[in-house]
Parts: sequence; structure tokens; C-alpha cells
Amino acid sequence: MNKDTSYIQSLLDKHGEIRVPEGIYMIDEPLVIGDDTHLILTDKTVFKLSDGANCQIMINEGLAKKYNKNITIEGGIFDGNNVNQVRHVQDFAEPLTAFDPDFYYGIMLRFVGMENFVMKNLTLKDPESYPVQISMVRNFTVENITFDYNMLRTNMDGIHINGPAENGRICNIFGSTNDDMVALNCDDCYETEITHGPINNIYVDNLHADNGYTAVRLLSCGSPLSNVTVKNVFGKYRYNAVSFTHHRVHEGECSLDNVHVENVRVSKVDAANDYAIIWFAEGTHTGKVTLKDIYREESIASAANTIKIDKNTTVADLTIDNVKQNFLCGNAQELFKNSGIVDKLVIK
Repeated sequence: MNKDTSYIQSLLDKHGEIRVPEGIYMIDEPLVIGDDTHLILTDKTVFKLSDGANCQIMINEGLAKKYNKNITIEGGIFDGNNVNQVRHVQDFAEPLTAFDPDFYYGIMLRFVGMENFVMKNLTLKDPESYPVQISMVRNFTVENITFDYNMLRTNMDGIHINGPAENGRICNIFGSTNDDMVALNCDDCYETEITHGPINNIYVDNLHADNGYTAVRLLSCGSPLSNVTVKNVFGKYRYNAVSFTHHRVHEGECSLDNVHVENVRVSKVDAANDYAIIWFAEGTHTGKVTLKDIYREESIASAANTIKIDKNTTVADLTIDNVKQNFLCGNAQELFKNSGIVDKLVIK
């Protein structure tokens, strides 16, 4: 453990309110944060992963063994220094069948087992993969987050929530990512699935990207996801604004229900693919969904639909309320393409 890591860890060990002065602090082992801690960094305080550290910058003390309570991380720049890290590459001849704690997948901040957790006013820079993974969490807020990415790696997600998770607020998220900007994944891939379970009662608001991947991904594969609101999504995305998905890693059924999507004003980055703005992937099973005030204006010749339901897909109750598209270039695409089954459809 280098002197910077030792110094910051000595502060964290005191708990309470901790203020770290501006400067660049090189981190070569995961910093450990525990209960009843409010960490405050200035906008010029940088926690940067040391060359070849190949580890998280910060984890919580419980890390899936228990729930840590009352932790706030506020301010600062967290730099994953991805050009000088080596991600563990899975040997596909022997695929993982369970989470391996020694498997470094490039995650920068990992918090597993959290209650009353707040993360706000951070800049997240150049992670090797996910900048943040939050899992096994109750009552949490993630707000005012800026991504500053060199876009050199795959899986450079944004705010990645794994189940079980409940009562969360994710708001004011800015900057382009190289994977899902906000991912609500009940059941993830084994490389990252330190826990899995239901996700319930999540509010996502005010997302902005000018070269995004997917703004919000909803994923269920055995555990239910329910009561999710997504509002105010802006910018340009390579894939989807909102996707309803089934990872197919587990044998369980996909179960998505009571999802409200409102005020989405987006377009495609380019014409390279035909991924829809709102996408229900093949094999998904969704209950009640409302899509309201969705507006798309394309200045490129895009082949993407605005709303698309794949084959072998069911939606029990779908309301499409004030969804519009305007193609300024090329041929207009079908606004709503349904190759699945919708039991009840209301179009306003």
C-alpha cells in the first residue's frame, strides 16, 4: 500500500465527516469505506488508480457480507487510468458459472450491501469497465454525475445497479459512455454478478449524452424488476434510449412490470444500426408499460423504428401516449413495429 492509499485509508478509518484537500492521490489498493461516513472531496481532488494496480479504487467494508449504513461520497474526480490497467479476460473454454471475487473485471467503485447510500457531484473518468457497481442496496441516491471517458474500452458503462435493489433515485447524469448509461440489472453476467435479485421502486431522471450507447437498460432474467420511472432523457444514442432485455445467462423467466417512460427527446448518432429508440428484446415478458411524450427527430437516414417489440415477446398492457417522430433525411420508418404479442394496447 503506497503512501497516498495509506493516508486516505487512515482518514476513512475515522468515520464521520472526512474532507480531503485538493491534489492527486494515487491509489494502488482498494480504499475501504464503512458505516456512518461522509467523504467530501473538492472539485480538484483526484483519486487515480496507480499504473498496474488492477483493482477497484474504492469498496465498502461489508462487500456483500452485510449491509453498510449511512455512507455519503460527495465530490471529486475518480480516475480509473484504464490505459495502464489489465482487465481479467475470461477463458471461454472454462466459462464462469458463479461470481469469482478474484476476477478483476475493471470495475472502479464497487458497493455491495448498502443502506442509506448517497453518491453525488462526482466526475468519473476512464474506467477499465464499469465506473460504479451498486448491488444489494436499499434507499440510495446517485445524482449529479459526469462521465469523462476516453472511450477506449468496451463495457464502459455508467451507473450499474445489480439486484437486489430497492428505493433508488438516479438523477442528473451527464456524458457519453461506451455501454449502458444507467443499467438496472436484476440478474447480470457471472463476471460481475456479485449478487442478484429483485429490483423495485427506482426513479431515473435527467440523462444527457451526445454520443451515448443506451441511456437506460432494464434487465430481468429470473428476478422481477418493477415500479420503474424513467423521465427526461436527452441527446443522441448509438443503440436505445430505453431497452427491455433478458440477458439469457440464467434459466429464469424475464419479468418486467409497471414501467413508466416520459419525456424522451433523442435521436440516433448514426445510421450504422437499426436498434429502436424504445426496444423490447426477444424473450422479454413485460406487464404494464406507459410510453409518454416521446419525440424523435432524425437528421440522418436511420433505419431504426421508434418503438419495436421483437418476436417471442409479450407485453400485457401498453400505453403509447403522444409519441412522435420526424425524419428530416431519408425515409420515415414505422413508428411502432410489433412482432410480438400485446394483450392490451392503448394509443393516444
